[in-house]
Amino acid sequence: MRRNLDKRAKKTKAPAKKKKEPETFEEFMDEAIHNEEQGERYQTGDKAQRNYERAADMYGKASAANPKDADCVYNWGRVVFLLVNFLPLHASPEEKLEKVDQSIEKFRVALDLEPNKTDAQFNLAQALHQRSELLQETTEIENAYAASAVALQEAITLFDSVYDLQEKEYLELNSPATTDEKEETEEQQHNHDHEESEKSATTSPPSEEFTTVTKVEPTTAYSLIETLLSTSETMTTMASMLASYPASMDLFSRAKSKLAAAEKWYSQMPNESTDDNVDAEKQKMTARIQINSKESAMYAAMADRSFLATGVVDSALYERSVEQLNEIVTKYDKKNVEALCDRGDVLSSFAQAIREVADKKKTSLNPDTDGKEVWKLYANAMKSFQEAMALEPKNTQILNKMGDLSITRAALDLPVAQRNQRQLLDNAKVYYRNAVQVDRDVLTSGYLGWAMTEWALEEWADVPDKKEDAIKIIEAWIKRGGNGALFSNLADDNEVLDEDFVEFITDSCFADDED
Repeated sequence: MRRNLDKRAKKTKAPAKKKKEPETFEEFMDEAIHNEEQGERYQTGDKAQRNYERAADMYGKASAANPKDADCVYNWGRVVFLLVNFLPLHASPEEKLEKVDQSIEKFRVALDLEPNKTDAQFNLAQALHQRSELLQETTEIENAYAASAVALQEAITLFDSVYDLQEKEYLELNSPATTDEKEETEEQQHNHDHEESEKSATTSPPSEEFTTVTKVEPTTAYSLIETLLSTSETMTTMASMLASYPASMDLFSRAKSKLAAAEKWYSQMPNESTDDNVDAEKQKMTARIQINSKESAMYAAMADRSFLATGVVDSALYERSVEQLNEIVTKYDKKNVEALCDRGDVLSSFAQAIREVADKKKTSLNPDTDGKEVWKLYANAMKSFQEAMALEPKNTQILNKMGDLSITRAALDLPVAQRNQRQLLDNAKVYYRNAVQVDRDVLTSGYLGWAMTEWALEEWADVPDKKEDAIKIIEAWIKRGGNGALFSNLADDNEVLDEDFVEFITDSCFADDED
């Protein structure tokens, strides 16, 4: 039986009209704000990146059309700063620094136009802090250490300025009004309403004008906490850099006072959400986690700096650091990956300090005393990293940390380490290989650890033909862009890579290099 066919002609779909490109300042701003909001909606991934890049382009064109608009150039800088997070994992510190410096330039222009713009001051300070950290990572810039210190000092000054302005505003907004002030305010409001009603009866409403001034939120206890924590973090970073131990401890003390002030404001935050403040409960928990995180970082940095100056392990400081992180993952957010990784880092640093004491004394770790403590600390660090990896299995930083820690444990001169050496090396191999598979273009970590593990399986555990596998991994790394100079620099900065392994790879793969 033949089917009935519809003989009606199909309607052709009208071609979509090409969207008109913005031409005026107002149109550029509208488009920029729209794309930025879309970027915030997607948060991560290619769609977010494309929207943020489009927003940056539109803000740039808007700024060219109206160079005197502080909000426009500030927003431009803020979006450029956000785009640093979208650079590929294998991006060099220099590439990141270029983007950060672009945002810094725009924040400075915004402040030239509006000197007391606190949001621009705050973001400039954050960008300067990141600039400092990137300068400490680079090997291509002269006097990077001095430039890093200068950036940190300016950031501290800016954060202090922002806090002073915020605190003044907060106290003015929240100070109880006297009876006379209330009566005067009510009288002024009554007169204002009367005048407005008369105007509305005789005049038509004014035409709506475009403005780039975004809604300014009033200062809250939470915003004061954010500024104090950023100041404390920046002071902690600088204190760790200072050559003078007394000056370093003095700056740590100042960082601690900022945390104490944050605790004061935290106590004034509402405990429960209301119709007027639906996010109050969530915001307070976020503040608690942030305070604990910064306090932990400060205590860990103090412990490291103290050990560097005195050669004595301050167990109490390390333990206080870990306590702050334990509280985060047990009371507030058991899935907090950052806290889990930070805890693993602190425990590893604690164990490393104990090992260095033994090295300086030229004694071996005692399996029943300090060796037992080191093994336990490393085991707890690994457990913390494993919990983080379960939440983010493709996080290359976590995978590489676990690889490093597995090799470190396998190399310990302890009976328990020797019994577990083969398994630890096999584990390290899996972690490093997985990190490489996530992003094969990252040249600074996974490949070298993976090759080191293969070499160690033959050198330490007598597994045959593994050194040849190590060479093959380095050859694959070279094809991706690795070279002898980069290998040498990475080997100098990586305490996990065994000196014999470095010599083996240098002789096997880079013997013909001029250097």
